[in-house]
Amino acid sequence: MLFGLFKAARRKWRTARKRRRIRSCVVSFPKAGRTWLRMMIGKALAEQFGLNEGDALDHIERLAKRAGAPPFDFTHDGAVAGEVDPSQGRMEDSKRKYRSKKVLLLVRDPRDVVVSYYFEATRRRGWFQGALSEFIRDEEYGVPRIVRFHRIWQENRGVPQAFMAMRYEDMHRDPAAALRQALDFLGCQAVGEAAIRAAVEFARFENMKKMERQGAFQSDKLRPGDAADAESYKTRRGIVGGYVDYLSDEDRAWIAEAIERLGCPFYSQAAQVESP
Repeated sequence: MLFGLFKAARRKWRTARKRRRIRSCVVSFPKAGRTWLRMMIGKALAEQFGLNEGDALDHIERLAKRAGAPPFDFTHDGAVAGEVDPSQGRMEDSKRKYRSKKVLLLVRDPRDVVVSYYFEATRRRGWFQGALSEFIRDEEYGVPRIVRFHRIWQENRGVPQAFMAMRYEDMHRDPAAALRQALDFLGCQAVGEAAIRAAVEFARFENMKKMERQGAFQSDKLRPGDAADAESYKTRRGIVGGYVDYLSDEDRAWIAEAIERLGCPFYSQAAQVESP
């Protein structure tokens, strides 16, 4: 028992130490495109400085250090609900812990997020038992939680040393421009255009899907729940507006009303936009 307490205390100390060292954070709700952006950034650094691209998923801080960039990290910032008890997932209203850091907030249309998160929670993790219609309305997993996460960040956007919001849809429109913007914000201005082009090509959806299928990375961040189930892949579809293939008219109307009522600061227009 004492050894277990010691290990927990040591882990907490290491986490706090790492947090103090980090200068910038990429923050996002799950399924907002974080793995894609992470892969592009990691490959760009590896390409520019001759480093191991295999560190892109689990050791991005180490990659940044070897590239001579300010240390940065990726976090869901409490957005992930508790695995055993969803109510234990805690989102803090105050972002004071980020006041000396730069924050890049990655955002995505909540309709696409909630559909993708449903398959993550059911096919990959086994956290949720129920239909998609139940999931989107769930306070601990669904649209209410997604909206609250973004509202908290909207209210705290003046707290970090610097703040930038990046849209998943803009990454799709011009991945090279989005990657350049992200690298510059994170202090990686030394990365050249050739490395950016290589990173965009490397992180194409088809290539990431292939790498996940082949187990190219020794990380559960890019591993399907069931290799025979296309919906259980981390790289599931990677498109904009794919929610229309899964949500009923009633569900889409409910989400539009919820976004209008709760106020999703980065995607309030989703309540009025016609489905693609």
